[in-house]
Amino acid sequence: MMYRKAYLPLIIVLILVGLKLLAQQKAPGKAKVFVPPVYLGHSDLKGGPIKKDQFNSLLKQGITCHDSAGNKYRIVAFDFGYSERRLYEDSVGNMVTMMDYSAEYCLGDTISPDISTTRAPAVKDPFYGDQDSSDVSKSIYERVKPGDTVYFYHVVVAKYLDATTSLPDSSGIRGGSMKFYFVK
Repeated sequence: MMYRKAYLPLIIVLILVGLKLLAQQKAPGKAKVFVPPVYLGHSDLKGGPIKKDQFNSLLKQGITCHDSAGNKYRIVAFDFGYSERRLYEDSVGNMVTMMDYSAEYCLGDTISPDISTTRAPAVKDPFYGDQDSSDVSKSIYERVKPGDTVYFYHVVVAKYLDATTSLPDSSGIRGGSMKFYFVK
C-alpha cells in the first residue's frame, strides 16, 4: 500500500513533464517552394475570362515567365489542355451539351504545330459515311468559342543567367499554371 502512494505522485509528475515537452515541440512545417508565375504572351494575364481575339493574339506570342523581382525564365516545355463545349445527341434523341477534352505536350514557349495549324479534312470513312469532322481539323485559333476552357499546366522553366544565357533544361523548375475560359 505504501508503494502505491509513492508511485501515484511520481506518475502524475511524469505525465505533466511529458505534456510540457509535447507542448514545446513545433509541428514540422513544409518548406515553401518558389513557383514563378507564368503569363500568356507579353501581358500580365495568368488566368480568368478572356475573349477569343485577345487570346489568339497573345497565344501567338507564346507564354512567358518572370517573377516580381524582375528575373526572367525561359519556358522549356508545358502541357496544353483544351476543353471544348460540344452539342451531342443522347440515346433517346435529346440534345446534350458535353465537354470534349484534348491535351498536347509542347516544347518551348509556343503551342505545337499539331494544334496551331489547320489540317486537311479527314477522308470519308467507308464504314460511317459522311461525318462533319471539319472543326476537329481546325487550328486552336479557329476552334475556340465562348464556353470553352484552355489550360497551361506542368510548365517547366529555366532561369536566365544573363540576357542571353539560361541554365540547362535539366535544371528546370516547375512554373505556375494558367486557366482561361472564353467569354463573348
